[in-house]
Amino acid sequence: MNNEAEAGVNHEAMDEGAADDTAVNGPAADGVTAEREVIVGLDPRNPSRAAVSWAAEEARLRNLPLRLVVAVPWLGDTRHGDEPQRPSLRAQAAQVLESAAGWAGDAYAPPELIMEVYDGSPVAGLTAGSRHAHSVVVGSRDLNRLKEVLSAGSVVAPLTARARCPVVVVREPLSERAGGPRLVVGVDADSPAPAAIGFAFGEAAVRGVALNAVSVSEPPVLPFTNRERARERRRGLLAEAVAGWSGRHPGVAVAEEVLEGDPVEELVGASSTALAVVVGRSHRRLGTGIGPGRVVHGLLHRARCPVIVVPPP
Repeated sequence: MNNEAEAGVNHEAMDEGAADDTAVNGPAADGVTAEREVIVGLDPRNPSRAAVSWAAEEARLRNLPLRLVVAVPWLGDTRHGDEPQRPSLRAQAAQVLESAAGWAGDAYAPPELIMEVYDGSPVAGLTAGSRHAHSVVVGSRDLNRLKEVLSAGSVVAPLTARARCPVVVVREPLSERAGGPRLVVGVDADSPAPAAIGFAFGEAAVRGVALNAVSVSEPPVLPFTNRERARERRRGLLAEAVAGWSGRHPGVAVAEEVLEGDPVEELVGASSTALAVVVGRSHRRLGTGIGPGRVVHGLLHRARCPVIVVPPP
């Protein structure tokens, strides 16, 4: 980036003292950020340009600051800064941030770019930042590998289980079929997640795309179940869940679809032609850190487009 002032790059968070204060104490002891903004967490070993692209476009569309964060975990059981490798690791993190900021600023020109080196766990830092952010964006190169899920460095599963704001997981490389002119929101007709539905409508509105509201249920166990009557009931429940949000966003074209089958399989199928799939996180998972739930877990592994996981209010 040749002119950082024009691009709105803010280096304050990269100052040694500022980074340490934010990482250890945080603004008002709240973690990475105290402002409403879009945060993108970057892996210094494999920074995801796809994640930066999504986050930068989101920040531009919503006129929000974009915060680029690289976490430098503590290598030992200390936070006193006496690790000899830390200056080198922080310098590498700064280089990653400079590169990502230059590209995001040139390609998307978000209103403001903030770069931050966070001392500590990436999950802890991004989770803390999620308390005040519009969304947190992370990349994932290959979630179907077992080592990605079980690795001590894995961020996606614990972050989606704990974050207080929507988490966008952008798989890299993106499928060529991803990025269609529609969003998909998965709706449990019997227990809809208003936060996820509302976020999906807002996202469709700001991006100028259509929205598909999809409700999937398992086939009935009992053979004498009136399947058509059950399907009609679910159509009514889906329409009811969507109606209020549709009224708030009259410019969003909405299609409602009731399907029978495995929710993961059906939503994965829908993801092949979607810009993103939006799903809600269960209330009972909030704060437990034990995992995001079966449907979310399946989508994170197999979806062919970004997956947006929205927590309950």
